[in-house]
Amino acid sequence: MAVAFALISCSSQSSPSASSAARTVTPTGSGNPAASKAADLRTELDLLLGEQVMLVAKQSAAAVTHSDSYAGYTTALTTNSADLADVFRSAFGNAAADELSKTWSIEDGYLVDYAIGIVTHNQAKANGAMSGLNNGFVPQFAALITSLTQLPQDPISQLMSQQVLEDKAVIDDQAAQRPGSTYPDLHAAFTQSARLGDALAPRIAQKFPDKFPGDPSVPAVDRRVLVNTLLEEHAYLATMATDAIVRGDNSGKVAATTALAANADSLGTAFSQLLGNAAGTEFDNLWATRVAALVGYAQAGDVASTKTLTETFATPFAKLARVSLPPVIDQIQATLRVIDDQRGHTATPLAGDDRAAATAMQPIADASVEG
Repeated sequence: MAVAFALISCSSQSSPSASSAARTVTPTGSGNPAASKAADLRTELDLLLGEQVMLVAKQSAAAVTHSDSYAGYTTALTTNSADLADVFRSAFGNAAADELSKTWSIEDGYLVDYAIGIVTHNQAKANGAMSGLNNGFVPQFAALITSLTQLPQDPISQLMSQQVLEDKAVIDDQAAQRPGSTYPDLHAAFTQSARLGDALAPRIAQKFPDKFPGDPSVPAVDRRVLVNTLLEEHAYLATMATDAIVRGDNSGKVAATTALAANADSLGTAFSQLLGNAAGTEFDNLWATRVAALVGYAQAGDVASTKTLTETFATPFAKLARVSLPPVIDQIQATLRVIDDQRGHTATPLAGDDRAAATAMQPIADASVEG
């Protein structure tokens, strides 16, 4: 319990998640601590918690721009909640998972209500949603987590209260059309979200060692989670940037590409630590090529940008990251489908395609760390 409590009290190392089945990882061997069931648990939790933050941001952005994609991102939030419930079910069983899922859905509902209230200038609705989050969801969820894990309730409450504040800041920024503030606040909210998973995974592994053998707090797992969450963050930031480009929102494009650059710096550092400084420099150059080609495709939908991604970027990146080529190509094609949805104003599949593109990053992240 001491390890989990420390993770609640300190900043997470995993700062900068299609279906949960797409994230199922087959361990490469019992000798790899990053491939244990306990490591899978922490990775899954952090990716799903981070994804919730991104989907809330995407949904509230759709509300601000009156985009038809709003309904799709609302559905994606529900799917994210169901996937998170499945992770809890694997640990605590059906009854506890159903109760956790019901409580978590309360949070999603209040965040949606808050965004609607702010966007429609209905302050009473917004205030009611925020009161429900702070006075209803937070204590209820913290008490439930404490009853299941015996983690101290006050730190859990503080952690979730801070998450509510971070999510609120993102929605407020979007409603006020402050892209220069939106992306730093989004990064803070995304980073904050991993602290819950980082606290829960060690305690769950301790309580259920037969279900989750291994230690989810060792440095090898830290590296796995870090690369996974950074790549997830990139995936969602990239489609935010391309959305701004397609809509002709220049200030949004500038802010999103600035956030992408900060994420790329963090990824470059992570790959340098994994593979050495020379490889880190090569990564920086390849990743810049990737981002530029995604921007180019959003602007023109051209074959040249597609070839840059699938040939100039994909093959050397797969070699550098020690990843087989097919998952890299799959992720690129998934991202191009999102941009095609955006360019074609095809709202129905957009959220699902967006989520699939982000999820497709996990096999790349895991292979690069395990290789």
